[in-house]
Amino acid sequence: MFTIPVLDVKSDPLDVLLAAIGYRLSMLASSDNEEFKALLADKKVTIEFASDESDVARYYQFDNAQFSQHKGHADDATLTIKFKDSMTGVKLLTQGSLPAFMTAVQEKNLSIEGDYSQLMWFNKLAKHIVPAIPEELKPHIQRVKPYAYKAQQFAEHWIGVAKYKLGK
Repeated sequence: MFTIPVLDVKSDPLDVLLAAIGYRLSMLASSDNEEFKALLADKKVTIEFASDESDVARYYQFDNAQFSQHKGHADDATLTIKFKDSMTGVKLLTQGSLPAFMTAVQEKNLSIEGDYSQLMWFNKLAKHIVPAIPEELKPHIQRVKPYAYKAQQFAEHWIGVAKYKLGK
């Protein structure tokens, strides 16, 4: 049986996304997914995601088929990925594109420290994070997408207003 650990999660979009990714990785690590488990075998890696501007940091530890996530900065991360801000992190993580990550590095919207090869390995893990959508649900999702887009624009506008008012 899978239980969800209680974590301290900020209302920041990046922290929420990272916590959700961590929950999904926990589920996969304890599942019968042999392809995923093979990726974890004989790995001892700590990957930290952070945004100093947003004061968000969370790290994932992979230790020989065991997975855990933690809030805060890792003492000794194998790979550290720092986003310029939360929304940049959310955008890049939800795209799931290594070329987008590399472009963000060039544009100074992202910095990477440590063993770059672990980014390639994590990208293989990430392909398992989003579960397949059953065919019967796809039409419903297509109908909801325009509303989600409008909500995203509305949220981005008011986040911008709040940042302006707070002087950020």
